Amino acid sequence: MSTVDQISDDFIMPLFEEIYVVKERDFSIEYNPLGAGKQKLLLLVSSTSEEFLETTELQLLNTIIEKGLKKELNDVWVVNINRFPNACIESIWSHFEPLQVIVWGCTDWLKSQDLTMEVHRQAYVNGAELLTAATLTTYLTDNAAKAKLWAGMQRMFFN
Repeated sequence: MSTVDQISDDFIMPLFEEIYVVKERDFSIEYNPLGAGKQKLLLLVSSTSEEFLETTELQLLNTIIEKGLKKELNDVWVVNINRFPNACIESIWSHFEPLQVIVWGCTDWLKSQDLTMEVHRQAYVNGAELLTAATLTTYLTDNAAKAKLWAGMQRMFFN
């Protein structure tokens, strides 16, 4: 028995060439995100000292997820981009297939991906809605930045 299906009808063959597009996923990087990503929301963070974030930043992120976005931690993926310095945006998008992405303070990484975006701006990148944000520590003390973040999140999630 052959594992390769063959279509012998010359009329039908061109139809199937377009239908059977197989996306390959790169499993060479094991991201081990925090959360299960049930709502396909990817949160990219940047921390050099912790696996994900410092305790105060993680608490703030949890508050933003639960109270601001009305979601649970299992609705999102949290990935520390510093753990994967060679990961490109295409491989991350291919692995997670996110619908929405918030990038928290990863401006150098975004620039390395040829994405120069102002903080609190939105764009569609490879089919996912992306919002750039400052580092989480910024929002602990800067109320003006917090207001801009909230306005961007409202546009992204509630409009």
